[in-house]
Amino acid sequence: MSKKNQYPVQKFTGIPVEADAGGKYQLKVDQHGTVKLHTWRTGKHTKGKYQGPGQVMLTENNLPVVILAAEPLAFKDRHSETPLQRFLTVKVTDDVLQQGLVILENQ
Repeated sequence: MSKKNQYPVQKFTGIPVEADAGGKYQLKVDQHGTVKLHTWRTGKHTKGKYQGPGQVMLTENNLPVVILAAEPLAFKDRHSETPLQRFLTVKVTDDVLQQGLVILENQ
């Protein structure tokens, strides 16, 4: 593949979130009461810009996810991760971000 078709790829680690009754994002807990980390990557058609930890993104299935960490991903390795759809301009509250970062550190 020629270089001109390549694009920068980043890998993001995040936790799905859901809005509470007040419209604020909270970490999404599964039926076992646990919160799971997942990874996604930017794709050729990903919309928006990554601004930093705490930002919310949408997966291709329209699942909102809070981004906890970002790292470069080699272009050739991109197929090991699922592409995300878009970055939102909204962020989670600092306490939710801190909860997520603690989970990330303990994994």
